[in-house]
Amino acid sequence: MDMKRFAGWICAMAAALFISCGDDDVTGSLAFDQSAVFFAEEDTAPVTVHFTASNLNTYSISSKPTGWDNVAVDAASQTVTVTPPSSFDNGEAKTGSVILSGTGGGGATGSATLFVGVVNRKDFSTETPANSYVANTKETNYLLDVGRRSDGTSLATASVGVIWQSTSSLIQYLTLQNGKASFYIGANSDDSDKIKSGNALIGAYDAAGTLLWSWHIWVTDYDPAKAENQRLFNGYTMMDRNLGAWGSGNESIDEIFASYGLYYQWGRKDPFIGPSTYYFGSGSAATMYNGNNSSVTATPVASDAGTGTLEYARLNPLTFITGVEESAYDWLWSGHSDNLWTAPGTTKSLYDPCPAGWRVAPAAAFVGLTPEAESLEWANTKYSVTLAKEGVSSLFMGAGRRTYHDGKFQNLYFTDAQPKSTRADEAQPWIGLYWTAGVQTDDPQLATAVYFHYGDTNPVDADYGLRRAGGLPVRCVKDE
Repeated sequence: MDMKRFAGWICAMAAALFISCGDDDVTGSLAFDQSAVFFAEEDTAPVTVHFTASNLNTYSISSKPTGWDNVAVDAASQTVTVTPPSSFDNGEAKTGSVILSGTGGGGATGSATLFVGVVNRKDFSTETPANSYVANTKETNYLLDVGRRSDGTSLATASVGVIWQSTSSLIQYLTLQNGKASFYIGANSDDSDKIKSGNALIGAYDAAGTLLWSWHIWVTDYDPAKAENQRLFNGYTMMDRNLGAWGSGNESIDEIFASYGLYYQWGRKDPFIGPSTYYFGSGSAATMYNGNNSSVTATPVASDAGTGTLEYARLNPLTFITGVEESAYDWLWSGHSDNLWTAPGTTKSLYDPCPAGWRVAPAAAFVGLTPEAESLEWANTKYSVTLAKEGVSSLFMGAGRRTYHDGKFQNLYFTDAQPKSTRADEAQPWIGLYWTAGVQTDDPQLATAVYFHYGDTNPVDADYGLRRAGGLPVRCVKDE
């Protein structure tokens, strides 16, 4: 083959390869500037959403919810305008997805999805600022003011994100809009009449991506404002379940598991998730997910001059700060504070973990509560005890604790009146431990807890001292 023919062959091959690569590798991309559009029942005005595209020039709405006929795309301005239906007939959907499809040269394609819905709307900004909020209405767009802390201090919030959630996609379509976190909570996939229950922690971040503050979202069909969901003990109106629980029963394993709730280190506002199983078999925590639905883990870090501070705790809500001898087994290394949680009659503290209108119960709320005899029978106890006083009773879970030295779950059982520490050998959670808002007067290194255990017919010990780095469940009382 002469050089001229060889050069021609090379050019032809290069041209063929270039064309082939162009045909095979041209790809398109398409994305909306926001993931969802929410309308209230009375809304009639259209909403326009911008999209960005690459290597695409022709667009169409390839799918939309039944009944949503007025959805238009404008290729020139790269926008989609959605007008909500004025009414819905049988079979028409109040929520669904609008799918925008695009095509371009060389066979390039792309698509993007926009969630649309005529839904309930709840603005937590109408409530007293708090570190925790109850979301108990399904198919609702919730709004949370993330521009200030619960004490009114302003935050330079530039973005929001899910730090953790107990169920994947519990918090959906989270965005920052006009200083508020906007998100959606849907229905239970197994029962569309109920809300998808769980817990989540939402964070506000500055422009550099530093966490500024975080809020617990308690997703449950429980409404603490209803009288039937409250118990009056010693003059205090108490929730009938643990903070973060989405159940209050012991009829089944699922009910027991749902009733444990969340665990708190004394004085910290951010919760830690409960155990992976109702019987504490491994001492491990339940699975958590971030906003991308990837699993995340709470890690233990020993308290020292750098980690044992309020600032570190605020920046690291997924870190269980373990107590050490040098910190008196407090998660705080120094500057131990007795006012991180406060009892009724004083100003609710900045770090109180209870929802708006509620606060951590004082020890006085539990004085004299006695186990009902029937609930102590093995057939009825099911990892819980019914505590009562003056004709009022409430189920309390034997939910054990997260130990102060490693953050793992632990419970106890009794053999010949001798307590034995358990992890996997005897995984029977018979011990009830609950933090109160108080601290010990005779030993200021300890905080005050409520203590009871299966088989003991005496009133609970409402003045039980424990190391502050331990993680315990909490009951909330009305902030009256």
